[in-house]
Amino acid sequence: MAAPASKTVQDLNGSWSVNNDLSDSSAEILKVQGVNWLTRKVIAMANVTLTITQRKDENGDILLDIENKPSGGLPATQEKRVLNWKPVELNHGLFGNIRGRSRICKLTDLDDDYLRQGWEDGTEEVMHFKTEHLDSKGVVTQQVAGFIVLNGTRYHARRVLVTKDDGERLEAKLVYDYQS
Repeated sequence: MAAPASKTVQDLNGSWSVNNDLSDSSAEILKVQGVNWLTRKVIAMANVTLTITQRKDENGDILLDIENKPSGGLPATQEKRVLNWKPVELNHGLFGNIRGRSRICKLTDLDDDYLRQGWEDGTEEVMHFKTEHLDSKGVVTQQVAGFIVLNGTRYHARRVLVTKDDGERLEAKLVYDYQS
């Protein structure tokens, strides 16, 4: 279903499901990020729904809670982000030890053309996640979330860029249908 015009990076509250027909495969990205073969195969067959809760705390920081729930009986994962660009280290169930930062920023603040391009006309702000994979030395994942229009329909999307120290780059676009 189309993303309502009222939904922006300032309000992603709701349920969003991956549109596998419009999204790129993430198999190679997951491999570089250190996800084992069996888990990658199961993820490829699953339908994933994100349940997002977004709010501000007493300091004015934006808090973003995302439940990633795959179909097929796989356990859901939780992401709890503070959009203040301060580094946070944690052990992620899928990716191992990571250091991540999150923010809302201007498109012009992004340092890669792939991440800046393809957004709906008039986009000025996007949500930016940057993750260093500490167990996979030299691997950095950047995700930029915003909105795109495909065939006249507005969707929530993420552009994903994974880079390695050796210069390898992997890119993928994930597209989400609005559920409620």
